[in-house]
Amino acid sequence: MQNISHVLDQAGKPWLPGLLPASNVGAKVEPKLAKLLGLSGETLTSAYGPTRGLLEQEATAAEASGSFSPIDEVDERQRVLAAIVRRRGQPAFRKALLDAYGGCCAMTGCDAADALEAAHIVPYRNASSNAVPNGLLLRADIHTLFDLYLVGVDPYSRKITISPSLRNSVYAELQDSPLALARATEKIASEASLTWHRSQCNWR
Repeated sequence: MQNISHVLDQAGKPWLPGLLPASNVGAKVEPKLAKLLGLSGETLTSAYGPTRGLLEQEATAAEASGSFSPIDEVDERQRVLAAIVRRRGQPAFRKALLDAYGGCCAMTGCDAADALEAAHIVPYRNASSNAVPNGLLLRADIHTLFDLYLVGVDPYSRKITISPSLRNSVYAELQDSPLALARATEKIASEASLTWHRSQCNWR
């Protein structure tokens, strides 16, 4: 029943009274329950709290602006490329992180440069946020999970931690694996920044 509460919660529906959503629902179980509950068309996400609210707000705004319904094929291609450039991060910041981490994702070791993005540990506020110790070079999907606070890093052991909601997924292998360190000491991820990010992971 707690699994059902979890699926209802993920779809933005009220969960069963007195039955808190389960934190660890199998990747194969969740879609089956969603289908049985008539929620298979809903957007399921493991994001929670304010992060989830902002995600839904942005999705609604994008839908309203027509971002998901391109009329002109060329315009759509430009939109996709622009989104990739924005997601990769400010070019100088990304280049600095590519150099600092030897062109490899700090969590997975992926060395395909086109899949790597400059992730801010503490979200961007001004130019000073682009300091290399406030960044990690991450594969695109890991960057998304990091920004959703579903993947974090213990600031002391420098081991990766993942949300219980991901522990039956392909990301389970990341749990407790070591974060790669930048090649130069002064460019290693800041303990203060990692501590702040970890504090946003309410599942810890």
